[in-house]
Amino acid sequence: MNLTKSYILTLLITLFFNCSENKETTIITVEEGKIGMIGYGSLMSKKSMEHTLKRKYEDSIYLVHLQGYKRAWNYYTPINSPSKEFFYLHESDTIPIHNSLSLNIMDSENEKINCVLFFITPEELVEFDKRELGYKRIDVTDKIEELQFEGGSVYAYKAEPEHTYYYHQENNTVLPKRYLELVTNACDSIGKSFRDEFESSTKPYNKETVVSKSNIISKTKK
Repeated sequence: MNLTKSYILTLLITLFFNCSENKETTIITVEEGKIGMIGYGSLMSKKSMEHTLKRKYEDSIYLVHLQGYKRAWNYYTPINSPSKEFFYLHESDTIPIHNSLSLNIMDSENEKINCVLFFITPEELVEFDKRELGYKRIDVTDKIEELQFEGGSVYAYKAEPEHTYYYHQENNTVLPKRYLELVTNACDSIGKSFRDEFESSTKPYNKETVVSKSNIISKTKK
């Protein structure tokens, strides 16, 4: 990205973050062949988003608020391997890992979360749908506090009921430290106020469930 594009991108981010604080509404015309996508977890990371795009992202990015939702660490996916079992070390115990946690959004009428809005093509949307296995893509076009849209839609991913964790079998469910740091580092790269708002609009996680890769062991199934 050249200096001019970088400056424009920074300006857009600053402009729309300030708009969110002033509760102004701006009308955005979505370009033909483009789809809006909300990132509230790992998709706030430009590097992670570009990994799925398989290209450098050079379109607009907006900092916005998604209304009617609370963020929670309650998307879970079972850890299934035909050949291996996974465990993590906790004090003197070796505890089996059955599930892995990630971020999700939950309906909450009077709340909102800060997040990132970016734009992709319909072909790229197919790849994002594959990436977000266990999530349902939902239309949130009319849920963006600062913006109204013409000519296109905006989507976010919400966990399917069978992938929503209700905090049972907690000892066997872990929050990967690598994922946690990916999300929090993305927030920090935007700024302290964004990180602070992320924390206040996200249900707390159990720190005892956070497990680093170096603390995980695997065993071959017999």
